[in-house]
Amino acid sequence: METRNREPYKKVKAFLIENEVKHKDVAVLLDMKPNTISKKLNGFGGDFTLDEVKLMHSELGVPIAYFFEPRVPKKEHKLIS
Repeated sequence: METRNREPYKKVKAFLIENEVKHKDVAVLLDMKPNTISKKLNGFGGDFTLDEVKLMHSELGVPIAYFFEPRVPKKEHKLIS
């Protein structure tokens, strides 16, 4: 069984669901297989590159901060709000 490499992109996943964007749509945009997108989103694959993040932001409207928030220490979350 595969283990997670990192925390899943929970906010990105929620954004895609709320906006009815399928993994297949993201895969076409990023020229990847849907399985690769799923692995990246769920923490089993690598991280998204900055170019991929920018493309998802410009084409799908995914907030860039959603890709980086899990790495911000909890004590600093209040400062960002």
